[in-house]
Amino acid sequence: MSHTRLMFLASTLLLVTVATPALAQNEAYLQDYFEGRRVTLRMDMPGTQKGVNVHVDSRRDIDFADYGNDLRRYGIAIREGDTVMVTKVKVKDDLIEFQLAGGGFGTFWDDTDTSVYIPYVQTSERERSLERRIRLETNRTYRRQLERELDSLRDRRDRSNRRIQLDGERLAERKYERVLNQRLYGGSRFNLRFQGRVPYDIRPEDVMDMLREYVDFYRR
Repeated sequence: MSHTRLMFLASTLLLVTVATPALAQNEAYLQDYFEGRRVTLRMDMPGTQKGVNVHVDSRRDIDFADYGNDLRRYGIAIREGDTVMVTKVKVKDDLIEFQLAGGGFGTFWDDTDTSVYIPYVQTSERERSLERRIRLETNRTYRRQLERELDSLRDRRDRSNRRIQLDGERLAERKYERVLNQRLYGGSRFNLRFQGRVPYDIRPEDVMDMLREYVDFYRR
């Protein structure tokens, strides 16, 4: 292996080795500064862990079409003018999560599924037996008796399944309302997204500058 290649690999390894602790140190620094601090929102925040993406290196830092869709879909968890606590700051490779009042409903432990499964009544063994006997029965009178019994059993099963369907729809509606209510009280977050890695020397002042249009850090 050439000397130049060895130098390149050594430099790369050094950068990775230095960057990882620096990232952790920055996270701890930002956490100490922001977590527990109360801030006032300058915009409505959607009730989801998706939060609002702020692309700090782009010409338009927020996609307001996506933002509007999220407000309609998830509801408003934090309203413009509300004062809430910063509950978590997390630094990742190219992202800083700035979590507010819980960070938003929909994380790993949250049940966001609004569907309800209730099994339907299946064809009974008696129905299947009647179907077989009807196919083989040659006596027209007796076959009609068997057909009437089969029709009665099918009608009873259909009525039970209609009740089950209605019960499922009512339960799903209640579950949807419960999830929506949890979204409205689960907080939200900003996701500060960088085109490259989060700067190793980022300061709280930099984060406040990136969010200055959307968060008032000084009003109480």
